[in-house]
Amino acid sequence: MSLAQAALIAVVVALAYLARRIGGDPGLERPIVLGPIVGLILGDLQTGIIVGGSLELVFIGASPIGGSVPPNVAIGAAIGTALAVGSGHGVQAALVAAIPAAVVGTFFELFAKTVCSFLVHRADRAAAEARGRSIMAVVWAGNAVHFLAYAIPTFLVLRFGGSAIQSLLSGLNEHVQAALNTAAALLPAVGFAILLSVLYNKMLFPLFFVGFAVAAYTDFSVIGIAMLATALVAVIMRRFSSSAAAPPPAPAVPAAPAEKDADSAPAPVTTRLV
Repeated sequence: MSLAQAALIAVVVALAYLARRIGGDPGLERPIVLGPIVGLILGDLQTGIIVGGSLELVFIGASPIGGSVPPNVAIGAAIGTALAVGSGHGVQAALVAAIPAAVVGTFFELFAKTVCSFLVHRADRAAAEARGRSIMAVVWAGNAVHFLAYAIPTFLVLRFGGSAIQSLLSGLNEHVQAALNTAAALLPAVGFAILLSVLYNKMLFPLFFVGFAVAAYTDFSVIGIAMLATALVAVIMRRFSSSAAAPPPAPAVPAAPAEKDADSAPAPVTTRLV
């Protein structure tokens, strides 16, 4: 891989991550987006689309929840796609490189977040002194730290580590290659399992089995199932929104006790002593 290609891919990966920090997470760092872009840079768009879609299934359940940091899908997708295109091994090479690269990339992201935690205190002091330009400078300094945390490891691996991984793949025997192909077929199912564990809901989970039954026992295509699911979601959302918008029933007011007539009041009981 040439120097210009490695540098361009590294910049694309870093900018895709910055889009999440600046533009409200448009999803540009997902493998299904980065894979075709990396393939286009390397001159093999078809392989980039195939590898990007396969890696998206693997990492579909990797999402930052709370303070957790999932595997770095942007670095993993870029390195996996680049090595798949360069080695000619396809998805097999992508899995060998993408998953370890995503895990290692997490440490660089954690380092960037640690550095930015010190910058937050500078921003607090600037806010207390009403210095708007200083706050803006601190924010962009944090963005620059994250940019480098994504660009530098991606560039180093693509420029200097690609040949070593390609040699490793070429030296694998048939049994190991068959095992990697089997893992490549199983990992998308693992990704879906992780996603289901995150999205588990007692009310909605049966719909998963409905979709599975429709796909397994009917001739519906994926597009047809997606259209049915969209219509079903629209009906459910409309029902819940209408029930939420309906005013609550007014509480029942107890009836006031009826006033007793003076004539109907019982006469007082008197006793006489004989």
